[in-house]
Amino acid sequence: MKNTVFCLVLFLSFCGFFACASQPPELASPPEPPPPPPPIEAPPPPSVEADSSFAADLVLDGAETYIVVRRDTLSKIARKKFGSRNGFYYPLIMMASNIAIKDQDLLEPGMVLTIPRLRANLNSAKAKASMKKFFLETAAITNRKRPRDGTGLRRLANSL
Repeated sequence: MKNTVFCLVLFLSFCGFFACASQPPELASPPEPPPPPPPIEAPPPPSVEADSSFAADLVLDGAETYIVVRRDTLSKIARKKFGSRNGFYYPLIMMASNIAIKDQDLLEPGMVLTIPRLRANLNSAKAKASMKKFFLETAAITNRKRPRDGTGLRRLANSL
């Protein structure tokens, strides 16, 4: 009987050992995934800011005020005010209005713009020099999005 009990205890011990060994070890909970990276914000579009030093050289005598309406663009306004072939003179409006416009086509209705007299500014050497510099800066920025417009502005600036 002792042998039977001993064998039974030995058998149960082995069964318990193998039973424990055959079960997969308990796994620790999986690590939490890292938090998602913050969203990448698109850089703001380049803007051309009318520098007050440029505007200081403009002839603003006789300038008029214009209130932007829906679907206006600076080049449309320039053609309307300066003549149908003078759409590339829109940076002159930016200079005179002393405003930052990120895109010439994104004007807000109700914006108040200053429209200087084109001929008076073309007849002033100081105004022309400021216009040339500002037009070239505007051309460089415009060229990224609209190469043909950038080329037109550069040609106009170099003709001043």
